[in-house]
Amino acid sequence: MKKLLITVFCALFTALSPVGLGVYGFQQYDYLTVTYQPMDCPPSSRQLNNPYRGWYHIYGYTLSDDAPIDMDDMAKTIARDANQLVLLEINLRNYSDCEISAMGLSQLETVLLAWQDAGKQLILRFLYDWNGKARETEPKDISIIKRHMTQTGAIVNKYAERVFIMQGIYVGNCGEMNNSDYMSRENMYELAAHLDAVIDPAIYLSVRTPEHYRIVSRTNEPLSIKDAFSGNIAARTGLFNDGMLGSASDLGTYGENAFVPSENFTGKGTRSEEIAFQNALCHYVPNGGEVVLDNEYNDFPRAAADLRAMHVSYLDSNYDLAVLDKWRNTVYSANNGTDSFSDNASADCTDSFSDDSCFDGIDGFSYIGAHLGYRYALISSGCSFDTFQDDKAKLTVEIMNNGFSASYRPFISSVTVLREDGTLCDTIIANTDNRFWKSGETASWEVPLNIRAYQDGNYQIFYRLRDPATNREIRLANDMEHTNHGYRLGNFTIAHKKTVTGPAP
Repeated sequence: MKKLLITVFCALFTALSPVGLGVYGFQQYDYLTVTYQPMDCPPSSRQLNNPYRGWYHIYGYTLSDDAPIDMDDMAKTIARDANQLVLLEINLRNYSDCEISAMGLSQLETVLLAWQDAGKQLILRFLYDWNGKARETEPKDISIIKRHMTQTGAIVNKYAERVFIMQGIYVGNCGEMNNSDYMSRENMYELAAHLDAVIDPAIYLSVRTPEHYRIVSRTNEPLSIKDAFSGNIAARTGLFNDGMLGSASDLGTYGENAFVPSENFTGKGTRSEEIAFQNALCHYVPNGGEVVLDNEYNDFPRAAADLRAMHVSYLDSNYDLAVLDKWRNTVYSANNGTDSFSDNASADCTDSFSDDSCFDGIDGFSYIGAHLGYRYALISSGCSFDTFQDDKAKLTVEIMNNGFSASYRPFISSVTVLREDGTLCDTIIANTDNRFWKSGETASWEVPLNIRAYQDGNYQIFYRLRDPATNREIRLANDMEHTNHGYRLGNFTIAHKKTVTGPAP
């Protein structure tokens, strides 16, 4: 009896032991554990010199068969300019009764090439007047203007990766679509439609007022998310406002009466109505210009609120100095997580963005400069993995856009995985579109990690955002170390184990 019991025990032991698994049909599974430790992502108030946003200077060039471009002077000008954006005004007055000559077109290409080689992003405005006398210098027939659009468009399109925006439709005092013989509804649409046809769709167009937008896009409604970035004229036309914050009407940009939609799309709304229109439209198309005339509408608290509501991406850093100096002499303060302003002049300018407390004590000019355009900051990251259900781990990244606007050019988000010794393990392009990371909102997206292919050990994971057009990395508004791989999101450890789960099926 003792012998029998011993024999049975040995048989059971053999069946249950790893040695006997194959004989009795038990299965061994690879049990994988993943431990993730995210990095802290504190916000930063530093100025970010990222493309397509910020302050700009204006430089003017007159095309001529008689006077060559002063290359030495242009080189010195370029060397002095520290901004990413530049507004180039190109005066065509010497060709108001004829085509632009080969010499004139060559000069245009010389200017664009020099500024492109300097690494700038370009805003272009073609015009016939700098002296408030557009009617005296503009062509006498609209066909000449359209021919000039076609001619210049052929040159501009060669630099489509660097030309960010085309302002105006070539007419008006200083090219600002006013005091011109071509500002009827019919002429305005004809010129805008022709410009749309001859300019590369990657380049944004801009008109002076919300009313002008409605006329050229032939709709009373602002652009919606379903039509954003679709390439048609409504989806590529933004605004430029050189009377920004200059009065209750922004010097005639808005009207005095409530907006009444019309079949011909004309008519201006009140300031509040048109700012609300811009708030919807300019999530998807750029807005910028000049602040003018020291008055209550550009006092820092109200200005910050309206610039955010209008989603302003770019402003002239030289004009109006009285306004800009007023901002420099105002101090921003943050109280208990709710933002306010030291002069308490406006109760309607409160923000709730998580990183603005880091701006406490900064001057108003710097505050506005830091928020022009997009301003992305990492908020958090996480990693989930179920060893019994998931083939891949899911890395979640959360980013906040605290800028006044979105970015209107697409960037590439990528995640890089390094082994502990620094060896590159993996790089994954994230399936996310930064153009929809709206101002004041948080975006969250996932990146799949082929975790089962990684060996046991410790890893570091990095995030990088890159502009393919300029090949520039987009810097983030975080107080984090920046490396060649971007910003470290976190660390994770992988461990493989063998486990018995049951009989084989």
